[in-house]
Amino acid sequence: MKKHLLGAIVLIAALTLVGCNNNQKKETNNETEQVTKVTPMVDRLLIIVDPQIDFTTGSLAVANGPAAMDRLAETLRDGMAEKFDRIIVTQDYHPANHCSFVEQGGVFPPHCVQGTEGYKLYPALQEAIDNCVKKDVIYLTKGDLADKEEFSVFQNEKNGAKLTEIIKSTNFEGIDICGIASDYCVLETLKDLLKFYPAEKVRVAMNCVAAVSDEEVLPAFMKENNVAAISF
Repeated sequence: MKKHLLGAIVLIAALTLVGCNNNQKKETNNETEQVTKVTPMVDRLLIIVDPQIDFTTGSLAVANGPAAMDRLAETLRDGMAEKFDRIIVTQDYHPANHCSFVEQGGVFPPHCVQGTEGYKLYPALQEAIDNCVKKDVIYLTKGDLADKEEFSVFQNEKNGAKLTEIIKSTNFEGIDICGIASDYCVLETLKDLLKFYPAEKVRVAMNCVAAVSDEEVLPAFMKENNVAAISF
């Protein structure tokens, strides 16, 4: 009788120990799951660089600017907007005495001056964004200081930090870039983006860009840095 009682006690103790170990494993697994959990990936980010009136039909019009922005507007209306979680639109926002203007010793005619029609977005593109995009659209200005040139929005202290934070805090599938001009502001935006974002996740929509003078500058940089070229 004592033998049977002792055996039963040993069996109960063993089962209890196994149960405790299983519970510990479950807790450990739960802790592991919590540690390895990642932020879900969202759709791509689209950056449209300076699609403004002065760069399309205004004082610093780029030859293929209107055609490129009409094409972008059409693709957004046709459903392209649904591929993006968020859209960033950058805009030059110059004071009347900006250092880049000829009158101030710069090389460009006055353009995208604060409060003027030329600062606004190309109308067809603005309409497409207003009518078709149901997602978050953020407008970021640059070049708002008289004594500082900012080809890239990342060079603007306030809005560069804002865009950088958006990109770093969101797990985008990747980033697409287009806009005006491919040999100036699009190029510089891409260069600054690649300082902290992987090139293999960046694409440039080559049918939605336009160059001031040198159409080969942007493709050469993209090839050198393994950035993909696409068409919308």
